Parts: sequence; structure tokens; C-alpha cells
Amino acid sequence: MENIQLAKEIRTAIKQDNIERVVELIGSDVELLNMVTTFGTWLHVAATHGKFEIVKCLIDLGADINRRGGVFGGGAINVAASEGHLDIVICLLSSGAEIDVSEPERNPLFAAIRGGHVEIVRLLVENGIDTRVRYTGASMKNMNALAFAREQGQEEIANLLDSGNKEEIKDTTQHKTTEILDYITEQFGPIHHTISEIIPGSKVAVDIQIIMPTQEHDFITLVTTGMSDIAMDETEESAGFRYAELVIKLPANWSITKDDMANNDYFWPLKWLKMVAHIPHSYDGWLEAGVILPNGEPPMPFASNTALSCVLLRESEGMGSFIDSENTVINFYTLLPIYEEERMIALQKGHDYLVEKLDEFDRSNVLDIKRQNIGLIG
Repeated sequence: MENIQLAKEIRTAIKQDNIERVVELIGSDVELLNMVTTFGTWLHVAATHGKFEIVKCLIDLGADINRRGGVFGGGAINVAASEGHLDIVICLLSSGAEIDVSEPERNPLFAAIRGGHVEIVRLLVENGIDTRVRYTGASMKNMNALAFAREQGQEEIANLLDSGNKEEIKDTTQHKTTEILDYITEQFGPIHHTISEIIPGSKVAVDIQIIMPTQEHDFITLVTTGMSDIAMDETEESAGFRYAELVIKLPANWSITKDDMANNDYFWPLKWLKMVAHIPHSYDGWLEAGVILPNGEPPMPFASNTALSCVLLRESEGMGSFIDSENTVINFYTLLPIYEEERMIALQKGHDYLVEKLDEFDRSNVLDIKRQNIGLIG
């Protein structure tokens, strides 16, 4: 019998769930057992059509359970997940099938999400599939399973993934936060109190740690925590800049009472600290030293008592980078409010030039709402 005709008969026997005929046609021919057709291997064909007994039979005959094939070039588990055949996914997993997450098309979790198969998603998560892996390509950008579920409108699956993710990261984020708090205390002194937030739908919850003036530091220090719970970006270009926290230094006499926080003249530094911390988690990209963020375009003064209208991110002197117990590098950046004329200097001559000029007048980086405008000096 010619190979083309033989292949047709094997495929027909699988679709008809005729185990005896499948065994008869394939026999002990390992090469025939693992041949790859347009539809993938015979294991792919059986998995696609939900033929559980034939899947078991092919595995018993010695079929290569992880051979790639089919439209998406993945394993048989991928097509089983895509078609919603839970029993076959269980069978393949118990037989040692690899969970391939090298590409989104080969990822059985993405296949199950696309098909809306909640129980298969649950099974894959319970079996340790990496839900955090992100893909960037023609159809997606920096997208993980949770983002894909939301994009596909699979809310039940999204809730399942989000719940599991929160349980998974709860202990690690708490541990990381404790390490960061210890580092902040070591650098600036004991934390006086914390301003917390809960923003529904936000990827991170940013808290502001408030450290009152000490003998070593005659200013109030505000430092974020929570911004570094999740990487700002995971592309190759962002290596070294994925995790960050922010610092702003206020004069020792700056009022931070609850009543004064209702007054924008006092509140705007805290508002901007939180807002900047959320930017990389809400938009594509990451923050690093040299980034300048204007208060509108053209920039408007932050408050009625100052002409400062932009913020410049610069490396935090004395803090720099912190490496936690998991070898994660967390960069600390100081938010330095600047004037529009100073922003133009940075755009023309680079932010390093502006920082150097600012340091010639004051290296403390403590906010001074009436300080001299470097951009107006001849």
C-alpha cells in the first residue's frame, strides 16, 4: 500500500475510533507511528478528535508524545487543550508530556484560554505551567496568560489566573517589601508612617513610606514600595531597569498632616510620586534616570505657590541599587521637580548636563519650591 493511501486509512480509522484497524495498519513500524502529516502526528489527530482510547493505544505503541506538528507546531497536548479534551490532556500529562511555553502558539495554556476551557486551564496551572511567561510578536506585545485571557474576553479564566497569581506572589512580595523597608530604614531612618492605597484593577499597590528628619538627614523622605512587585518591562532592552522604586525629599517643615493633604500646595509631591510609580505598569516601557515628565503640554505649575512644572528622574545618591535575596536589582530614582526652561536645557544638552548644573547650586535634591531657575541664568 502506498504511503499516501496508508496515511489516509490510518487517519480514517482514528476518526472512526477503530482501535483494531489503527493497530493493524501501523503494526510495529515506529517510523510510521511517528510520521508527521499536515495534521501533525497520529497522536495529534487522535487528540484533535477527542479519541481518548486511541491516544492511550498510540502511547502504548511507543508514540513520541512530545513530537511537534500540526497547524501550530506544538505537541499533541496543545491540540487537546485547544479542543477542550480534558481527559486527553490528563492522559498526556500523566504520560510525561512536556509543557512547551517556548511560543504562544505552542503553549497549551494559551490554547485552552482561546477555547474557553476553564478546567483545562485549572489543570495546567495545578501542574505548574508558567503563567507569567510573556510573549511579544505580531499579534501580542509583552502579554502573559492573564492579559491574553482578558483580551479574549475569558473573564472566568482571567479571574482564576488572577487569583492564583495573587496567592503565588503574596509571600514573595511580602518578603521583598520587608527587605526593601529594612533597606530604606538603613538609608534614611525609621519609618514614621505609611500612606497606603488600593486601586481596583491596578497591577500594583503603591505605598508611600514617610521618614521624618533625623540628625543625618535634615529633610522628610518619601519612598515608594510596591512599584517593584512587578517588573516594569521584561523585554531584553529593559535588562537592568526592570524594577524600581521612587524617592522624593521634602523640606523638614513641609506639612504632611491629613488636613494639609487636602491642599494641593502640600499634596502634589505625593500625588506625583504615586502617579509616576504607576506609569510603567499602565503603559509600555520602563522608567530610568534621565526621564522627564511634564505636568501637561505645555507644562503647567504643580501648585499655586511654585513655578516648577516637570519632574526629572535621577539616580538616588546614597541609595543607588538594592539587590534583594533573590538577586533582583531594584533601582531607586529621585524625583527632582524642575522648571520648563530646565527641561529645554536637558532636551538640548542632555539630562547629565542639567543634573551637573543643578548640583553646582545644591546637591541635596531637597524640594525647594522657590529655588533659582537654572534655565533663566545667562
